[in-house]
Amino acid sequence: MKLAIIALLLALIVGSTQAYPLQGGNENVKAVLFGAVRTSLGDVNATEEVLRLDVGLLGAENASYELVDQKNIAFQPSLYLALQPGRQISNQMVLFVVPKDDLFKLINVTPNSGKPFSINWWATPKATAQDLIIRFYGITDWIADPNQQGLVIQLRLGNNGSSSLPVSPENFTILDQWGRDYYPVAGFEPVTIAPGMATGRVQVGFTGLSPLSRPAALVFNGQKIIDLETEMIPLSDAVVYGANATSSSGTTSLAPTQSAPQPSASKAEGNNAAPTNAGGSLSSGEKSAPGSSLNASIEASQQRLEAVRMKLKQQGKNKDDL
Repeated sequence: MKLAIIALLLALIVGSTQAYPLQGGNENVKAVLFGAVRTSLGDVNATEEVLRLDVGLLGAENASYELVDQKNIAFQPSLYLALQPGRQISNQMVLFVVPKDDLFKLINVTPNSGKPFSINWWATPKATAQDLIIRFYGITDWIADPNQQGLVIQLRLGNNGSSSLPVSPENFTILDQWGRDYYPVAGFEPVTIAPGMATGRVQVGFTGLSPLSRPAALVFNGQKIIDLETEMIPLSDAVVYGANATSSSGTTSLAPTQSAPQPSASKAEGNNAAPTNAGGSLSSGEKSAPGSSLNASIEASQQRLEAVRMKLKQQGKNKDDL
């Protein structure tokens, strides 16, 4: 009966999410990853960024999390926020400080009761527009105030044809869930890609999105190339565990070969820090009063929303793929 209730609740959650969620669990506990957003630490010279992970936990009051990247380096949370604690469905915001542009392959979940399990991370969708290959690495900054949203997406562009291809940020638009289009306000310098060559990671920034909108599709020259609500699927087991390895239906934990130094919670503070309690920074496992620093966060977001127009003039350098 308990499993039936958990399955029903899980179905209701998945049905109401705004994007493709990831899920995993054991015989008693289920976890749903609703989404993850990377945001800046507020320092243009920073080599790290904040990754915010939205988690729904069913069948357990709490869990610990370990994020593993493509190099098998493990990261522990810097901040943990329990949203509306005490409910049957535990909503949590888990924050990690990670290297910029890092790629992840799984997250290990250890409930406070029951067996640990792993969930494969999101794959990076790839699309083609004639001879142009476009890899979508996700949202690298997301800023909101009461009147509008701004976001930055990260791409990698390759030329699979025999002629050079000129590409600029103006070639891209974002569609929201209602099909409304939004044009970029900043991004990489226009580039001509030679045959068989590719760029590093480049960024495209959008502002002026309605507060009620969510990014639903990426468009190139009027052609919808990536559906952000259906193509954000998990990595295959072959990618995560190796071609000859097998997982155990989301219940096997991959032991990383290295452990990253656990960053202090203070690194997540600043213009992009999540709301924390008035007493200072949170350490892993602590809980905060939701929205305790909301006004300060909104004020900082307004300043950064304008700054997005000015900061995206440099192409990305990281060419790693997973």
